[in-house]
Formats: sequence, structure tokens, C-alpha cells
Amino acid sequence: MKARVFRDPVHGLIGLEGPDAIIGALLDTRALQRLRRVRQMGFASLVYPGAEHSRFGHALGALHVAGRVCQALGLGDEVARDVKVAALLHDVGHGPYSHAWEEALGGGVSHESWGARIVAEDDELGAALAMVAPDQAARVLALFEKRYTPQLARKLVSSQLDVDRMDYLLRDAHFSGVGYSTYDLDWIVHALRAEPVRGGDDPDDLVVDYRRGMHAVEQYLFGRSYMYAQVYYHKTVRAAEWLFMLLMRRYGELAREGREPAGLATAAAIARGEKVSVAAYLGLDDARVQCALFDWAAGAEDEILRDLAERLSARRLLKTLELPDDPEVPARLAPELDAAARAVLGERAPYYWAIDRAVSLGYDTRPGEEIFVVGHPRHGTIDLGRLVAELPLGRKVSTVRLLFAAELGDAFRRVVSG
Repeated sequence: MKARVFRDPVHGLIGLEGPDAIIGALLDTRALQRLRRVRQMGFASLVYPGAEHSRFGHALGALHVAGRVCQALGLGDEVARDVKVAALLHDVGHGPYSHAWEEALGGGVSHESWGARIVAEDDELGAALAMVAPDQAARVLALFEKRYTPQLARKLVSSQLDVDRMDYLLRDAHFSGVGYSTYDLDWIVHALRAEPVRGGDDPDDLVVDYRRGMHAVEQYLFGRSYMYAQVYYHKTVRAAEWLFMLLMRRYGELAREGREPAGLATAAAIARGEKVSVAAYLGLDDARVQCALFDWAAGAEDEILRDLAERLSARRLLKTLELPDDPEVPARLAPELDAAARAVLGERAPYYWAIDRAVSLGYDTRPGEEIFVVGHPRHGTIDLGRLVAELPLGRKVSTVRLLFAAELGDAFRRVVSG
């Protein structure tokens, strides 16, 4: 295979050369090229104009970071290749507008599940993977499904310190123009090690050397927390995502009644719970959805769908009010808000407001994704989660917002203030 070199604004030159040149065969597949037409940050560009970068660029960045970490850890050629291929393909199942699509019309199927289906069922991608290695698809699926050994390879692909996060925090900060998640990637790579932590047949685990890299890891975790609080969960970004979700909720109802407008036949099939082929799913991207939204805004027969599409296309987004972070407050206000909304908008009301709860957390202690720190002066070897629990980023920070159409503003403010 011909060697390829990409000029990347985050990492500099990203090369697929020597033994890695064969991985370039994956880049020419429809599944990978589609990621050029899926924004990495969804609706964030409505707030941060530079955040127009794609999941294709992020996939290359994750591949590059994977290569650096595998080299630093001294992993064998076969394991390193598996990690790099899995890193390149880790986002292949994302739908249009990324996480907003999954919440709006995921049909109960996550992007991880779609990614596994694409790897298993897409003939073109399967042929390219077979060029890399005869059993490469099976090995990628084992990594995706956390059946792969050694376990440290799994954690490089999916954990609290994986190559996905290591790339997207730097990439998203660069393109959005903020400095919240700038961290020392070089030093984290330098501080990572493979060491036995818990016995068994697969003893080596992914660990951080405390003396070398704990401060860099803290910087990374703080950066992640700040990016969620200030960028990913920015009130206007969430307002756009919720408007899209309400719009697609209405579209799904129309599809189940057989009254949906043209433009997104695959989305209609998902809404109806029908089996959707991988080929049909790969036809969904931001451009196709955006064209459908413009068409619906111009002439959808359903008044609610037409109005919501026009608002989103014209960036007339939902307004926001902060609510106390107390589960009892939204529960208590919801009936009053519903009555106030119906008094203004009638039966259309449920599509024009929502209560959003966004949780910012730098470190999520999910089983199987924990990272260990070795060489701690008091604890020796310790789960990183126990250390960050003592820091501000170890606490969940919730933001609860009331989102609503502008015409509901006066009525909703009376409810909240009363």
C-alpha cells in the first residue's frame, strides 16, 4: 500500500507508513468517508463558529495517539495494530449530529452498537479489514465488546484515559477556540505504563506512574470537566440539541402514523422500529439531515414540524432559565409548566419546552474502565478514581435548565418565580 501523510492542526503530521500503510485501505471505504460529513461537536458550531471539524479528523487523531501510546508501552506488533485499527473505527457508528441524534431518534440502539454492526456487516469495510489481517474484523469487535486480551489494549480503546478522549479534548478545544482542555499529552504518554495490578491470566494493566504524570493526568481530567461544563453543555448548545430532539420526536410520531414528509426514509424506518440495513444507515449524515430540515421548514404539511424546522434552520432557539439542582423542583414545577404552556400553545405545547439536566464529571468510575496509579507515596498502587474523589472534579456538577420557546417566556417565568 502507498504510504499516506496527513497534516493535522492538532498533532502535526500523521503518517500511515511502513507496516501501518495497509491501514490506509480503511480510509477509502464509504463507512470512513461518511465521517467527513458528521460534525464532531454536533450543534456546537452555532455557538463556537470554528467548531465545524468532522469525526473523520478525530478518527485520524485517535489513530495517531494510539500509535504513540502503543510505541511508548512497547506493545507487540499485532496488539498495536489492533488498537490502532479500533481507534480509527471507534466512531464509525455515530449518526448525524452525533449524540443529539442518538437521543432524538436512536431507536434504542447506541452508536457503539451501530459501529459493531458496521464492522461485522459492511462488505466493503470487511474486505478492507481483511487486507489488514484475515481476522481483523473479529479482533476489532472483541475490542469494542471488551472481550479482547490483554486488558490494557481494551482500556486504550475505551476507558477514562483512552485515545479517543486524549484526542477529542485537544481537538475540540482547538477548533472551538477555548483553552479549557489544553493538557500535556506528551507527558501523559511518557507516564503511561503496563504493569500487573490484579493477578490472573491477564495481569498487565494500563497504569499511570504517579511521580511522572499525576499532575498531567489531573490537568487532563480538569480539562474534561471544564469542557463539559463550558462547551459541550453550554446553554445555547443544549438549547439547539433539545430543539432538534423535540423536532425529531414529532417526526417520529408522524412516521409511526405514516404521515412523515419526504427526505429521511431511513429515519422514519428507525422511528417505526423497523430493521434498518447498514447500507441504509451509512446514507445518514449531517448534510442529508440539514437538507431535510430546510425542506421541512419550507413546506412540511404538519404545522408543528414545519415550525420547529424553521426555528432550528434560522437559529431561533429555545430560551433558558436556570433551576435549582434539586430533583423535587422540576417534579413540582412540571405540572404547572405544562398547564401554562397549554394555555399559550394548546395541544402543540409539549413540543416547545423541556427540562434539561446536564452532569459534568471529569472522571466516571464505571467498572472495567478504571485506571490505576502506581508509585503513590502513601497508597502505593491505587485506583485513580479514589484519588480524584478528593478533588473538585471528582464531584458531580449538575446544571438543571428549563428550555422553552420565546412565546412561553412570560408564563414560565411566572411559574418559576411563583
